[in-house]
Amino acid sequence: MLIEIKGVQFVNKGAALMLEAIRDRLRRALPEAEIALTPGVNAPFQSIAKFGAWHRFSAPGAPLDLDALSYRLPQRARGLMRRYGIVTESDVDAVLDASGFAYGVAWGHAALAGTARELTRLARHGKPYVFLPQAFGPFDDSAATRRFARALDSAALVCVRDARSREHLASIAPTLGERLAVVPDVTIGFAGSSESAARHGVDARTALIVPNVHMQDERNPDAAWRRGYLPLLTALARHLAGRGFAVRIVNHAGTADAALCAALAEATGSCPVISEPDPLALKGVLGGAGLVVSSRYHGCVNALSQAVPCLGTAWSHKYAALFDDFGAGGQLLASCDVAAGLRALDDVLDSRDAVAARLSAARPALVARVDAVWTRVFDALRPVAAD
Repeated sequence: MLIEIKGVQFVNKGAALMLEAIRDRLRRALPEAEIALTPGVNAPFQSIAKFGAWHRFSAPGAPLDLDALSYRLPQRARGLMRRYGIVTESDVDAVLDASGFAYGVAWGHAALAGTARELTRLARHGKPYVFLPQAFGPFDDSAATRRFARALDSAALVCVRDARSREHLASIAPTLGERLAVVPDVTIGFAGSSESAARHGVDARTALIVPNVHMQDERNPDAAWRRGYLPLLTALARHLAGRGFAVRIVNHAGTADAALCAALAEATGSCPVISEPDPLALKGVLGGAGLVVSSRYHGCVNALSQAVPCLGTAWSHKYAALFDDFGAGGQLLASCDVAAGLRALDDVLDSRDAVAARLSAARPALVARVDAVWTRVFDALRPVAAD
């Protein structure tokens, strides 16, 4: 069985961690299954080969949709391509979409239209398409949105991480019914490498700050946040240092956040930047800290799921539900007001043990919900695997 995992990559460590978590589940439930990944800027040929996956050739859309034409390739031609590690949509038996956050007005219409075509085509060939837990919406009233909404009727399962995403999807695809499920992120129960924290010199007296360039770009609709984001992080870093923490900056997204990390390092005057290429090691680094301030979604997930007190900032609706799931809604900053941010930070620091205990208590129920949805995912995949 050949399963395409869509929407993942190797540079953004949240996407890379989702890929590792999915592979772990597949190995346990469908050990014979093989994985296909589409090469891209952040998923180069070498990384896919090292991961042990097939290279999924993809060329959808105008003027010539080669994904659709791949079904007309002679078996001999497909066999020749496989010699070079290349497969096409016609070779794929099922798709697991782990895009994280790719479908909504913030990301334009191309992903909506392309996925709609793929969904419809795969359904026609009896191939299940599963959306793993991710954020959706909001959506605009466009031809691409309407096409995506119609295509969702062909999905085997659509998992959202939060109630707001469910509302957004229900507004465009009200007939999904029981195929629409609210489930936490798939990496919550996935363990990191504990020894990596010591390797980076991170311990309980270390505070880690994880910036996110989307807090400053056009995807953040709040102009005040765009202006005040860097000054807020700078103030939080200095306050943490004043309270005796060794403060470090974590680059969680490679080149995307590199300039912002450098700017924060310069603004604070002394904070070193941690750039860890291994997503499992990076989760271990975050798990070894005494406190995390994160604007990257999976930076927040990695801290909260390991009972590390975390102060968060958000540029989209997907963060609020995560903090609420862990009973930590008050730790997501509502504004970039520096005074309010410092008060929130002091509140967390002054009750770290209680905060950590609350996070630890919330984790088992969330892991159980993730386990339950994987049962549904494999129920959707096994009929194809048995063919």
